[in-house]
Amino acid sequence: MRLHRQSRHACRITLGAASILATGFSGPALAADYEVRNFEGGPGWFVYDEPVDVALRILHPVEPKCHEVTEMILLFETADQLRHDALIEEAALTGMNHYAALCRSLGVNPSNQLKVSGVVVGAGEANAQGFVMGDARVLDAMVGSSTGNYQLRVSRNAVAGGTAAATPNTAHKPADDQAAQIAEIRTNYDTALKESEAKAGDPGLLGRLTGGQRAALTGVWSASQAECAKERVILFENSGTGTVEWWRASNEKVGLLPWRTGQWELRDGTIIMSFDHRVEYDDFLDQLRDGAIEETVQFELRNIDGSELRLAATGGGISSEALFLGGAEKLFVRCPD
Repeated sequence: MRLHRQSRHACRITLGAASILATGFSGPALAADYEVRNFEGGPGWFVYDEPVDVALRILHPVEPKCHEVTEMILLFETADQLRHDALIEEAALTGMNHYAALCRSLGVNPSNQLKVSGVVVGAGEANAQGFVMGDARVLDAMVGSSTGNYQLRVSRNAVAGGTAAATPNTAHKPADDQAAQIAEIRTNYDTALKESEAKAGDPGLLGRLTGGQRAALTGVWSASQAECAKERVILFENSGTGTVEWWRASNEKVGLLPWRTGQWELRDGTIIMSFDHRVEYDDFLDQLRDGAIEETVQFELRNIDGSELRLAATGGGISSEALFLGGAEKLFVRCPD
C-alpha cells in the first residue's frame, strides 16, 4: 500500500545510507527513503513504505527537526491487521528505526519513546493538522525504553478490543478510558492550537504598515479578553494562502477544538471565509465528530488597527448566529500571547 495515491502533494526524499540503521534497535535493514504528505495546516507526514506503512508526523516538513516529530502513525490496509499483535509490534519498532535514522541524519540523538496511533487507510483520514482523531483513530500506543530494548505498550486497539462502535454515552464507558481519551484529544489539539497561534503572531507596527490591511488581520481574535478562553478566530498566511481556524470550547472537559477551518481572503473590504473542515465533540456519543464541510460566511471590514477589529455580517452562507457575531456588528480584540 502506498499513501501517495491519496496525498495532495508527494515527493521522494532519500537519506544517506549511513543513517539507515539505528544503534540499539533490532530488525532488518530498512529502506531509508520516504514520501512527504503535506497538510493544509502546515505539518506533514514522512511516509515509509513497509508491510504496514509508517508515517512520522513532523511540524515543519520542509526543514525537519528531530524534536518536531510528534507522533508515529501506522497505516493499516485492513482492520483485520489490528488483530495481529506481532504485526503491530513489528510495524511500531520499524517506525522507531526510521525515526532514529531520521534524527541521526539530522545530527541529533532520538528520544527514547514515541507516541503511536493507527488508522485504516480508506476508512479514516487525518485532519488538516495531520492528526488522526475520533473514530478514525483505531490504535493508541507508546513505543519506548529506558534500557535500550524497545517495547510497544498498547493502550487502545479499537478492533481487537471490540470498541470500534461508538458508545452511546459516558455512563457505559469506564471512567479511566474516558479520561484517557479526553487527555489524548487535549494533547493533540493543544499542540495544534499553539502551532497555529505561533503562525498568527502579531506582525507589529512595521508589518502592519508595510503589509496593509491583510497583514493587520493576521492574529488571534475574540469578542473580549475573557472570551479568548472559549472562542478564538485565528487568521494567518500558509504559503501565501490565507488560513482561518475558528476554535471553540463546546465542551468544558475537551476544551478548544477547531470548530471550523478553511481559507480566508480580503476582497474589496469584505472578508470571505470558506470553511471546508470541522471538528466538534458530541456529548451524547462521547466522541469527536471530524469531517469535511462546505460553508462560506462574509463580513464587511469596518475597521482594523493594532489591537481591535470591527466586522459586520453581510449575510450569505451560514448565519451570523451560527458563528459568534451575534449581531449586525461586532468588535473583536486580540487575544494575549
